[in-house]
Amino acid sequence: MSPWQADYLTLHTRLRQARLDKGLTQTGAGHCIGMSERSYRDFEAGRIDLPAAHVFRLAHELGLKIIISDGVIADGVD
Repeated sequence: MSPWQADYLTLHTRLRQARLDKGLTQTGAGHCIGMSERSYRDFEAGRIDLPAAHVFRLAHELGLKIIISDGVIADGVD
């Protein structure tokens, strides 16, 4: 597994765990970022990737910060 794949897997796992910790359903998470429950389920199951804007929006809704390797900190989009 390449470094970026390991980072992506970590992010993916943390997004799911944060969603569960907040008691947010897959339907609710999908709604927060403008996608259907089915598409969101497919993301969590690893069948599809989300566009970057959706990832940042989701992280923001879940209260997570995404730290970009060059030191820039992004905590979601409006």
